[in-house]
Amino acid sequence: MAENSVINEERILEYLASKSITKNTYDNYLYDLRAFASFMEERDLTKTNLDIYRQKLLADGLSQTAAKRKISAINQFLKYSYNKGNISQYLQLEQIKVKKVQDDVKIPRVVNLPDVYGQIESVGQFIALLIIEFGLTPTEIQSLSWRDFDWNFKILSLTKNGFKRIIPMSNKFILISRSITNGDELFSKSRQFLYYELKKYTPLTAQELREQYILRQVNKGMKIHDLAGKLGLTTTATLEKYYKNE
Repeated sequence: MAENSVINEERILEYLASKSITKNTYDNYLYDLRAFASFMEERDLTKTNLDIYRQKLLADGLSQTAAKRKISAINQFLKYSYNKGNISQYLQLEQIKVKKVQDDVKIPRVVNLPDVYGQIESVGQFIALLIIEFGLTPTEIQSLSWRDFDWNFKILSLTKNGFKRIIPMSNKFILISRSITNGDELFSKSRQFLYYELKKYTPLTAQELREQYILRQVNKGMKIHDLAGKLGLTTTATLEKYYKNE
């Protein structure tokens, strides 16, 4: 049996069942180990491949603290697998040294945007609404089709890089948007057009509006991994600062 074949869902769940950890820690370990198992699916368990995965973590834009945590979770799993006799070599990812820096990152507050859910009077307003409602980027808005909106089931289906996301629609959004007949015309426009129309409607940028979506979901109690999934993110790294004081 190839050693990489033991890095699978069954072995991961077996390992996690052996640990006395909180639900939040369990979820984090499961998320990290599933990502590692996916990477190793068609690769041999060798030091070279572990080094490649380590570099991938760093290249994904993770903070040093987040990368250190993920590497630690994988190393604990590999040690457990070795002690159980599931793998013949004691292999570990090289840990990184975290530089201590002053953490002065300021998280913006939720901004009151009462007009965005009012009667749609401009293209810029509708663009802002799509970002606030679904957390979309301008590029994702361009990829939409009006048929992606399922008004009966109240969901938006969005496919990006082969990954399908299902995002619920609020009743407020449905009430003011369902009657639109030229949505596909907007989605065919350039990003420059979207930015220009958005700027005419609000001083907030697309990135700042997307951040407002994130803040609202955090305030509603959405879990970090669920929010990452709704945003189409492959890691939770860029969201961790919003959950720091939870």
